[in-house]
Amino acid sequence: MSNLLQLNEERPVSPEYDNIPAGPDPQLELRVKRGANWFYWVAGLSVVNSLAFVAGAKIQFLGGLGVTELADAVIDVTVRQGAPGGLRAVSVVVDLVAVVGFALAGYFANKLSRTAFLIGIVVYAIDTVIVLLLGDWFMTAFHVFALYQLIRGFLACRELKAIMKAAVPAAPSSGPAPPAPPTFGQV
Repeated sequence: MSNLLQLNEERPVSPEYDNIPAGPDPQLELRVKRGANWFYWVAGLSVVNSLAFVAGAKIQFLGGLGVTELADAVIDVTVRQGAPGGLRAVSVVVDLVAVVGFALAGYFANKLSRTAFLIGIVVYAIDTVIVLLLGDWFMTAFHVFALYQLIRGFLACRELKAIMKAAVPAAPSSGPAPPAPPTFGQV
């Protein structure tokens, strides 16, 4: 098709074109983004679950956080046993903290922060254990799949950062000291 529009360019054949270093694999950057964006999915689905709880609906998405589900359930039982209904605000605050934490992890992981990836992965792994202890097998399976995607993103981030570090030329470590800056107005 590209030949029909005369877009097919011939690549020059010479040693100078063969020695040009290639940049990082675009698939690597894509894996980082895909992994980091899972933090946004978890945060978004947790928001939907929290809104459903506040509205009194009995639905939940598999991708939400188990800690928010646990907080919602504890508050719900407490309110049913006679506690004031305003106690649901505590659950909303817990949910909000968790959602903002995961959204921030997604933001910084998209900026190639390995620390954000690691903290998010560890917190989500703990959340996976909570979901497993609650006995929700489908949500646990989803958590395991999401953890797999997060770990793939982290590994791609680590590899991409190593490539970027290797591409930066090292500063000379020894040599003459730079001259002192000129002083003006001093005798």
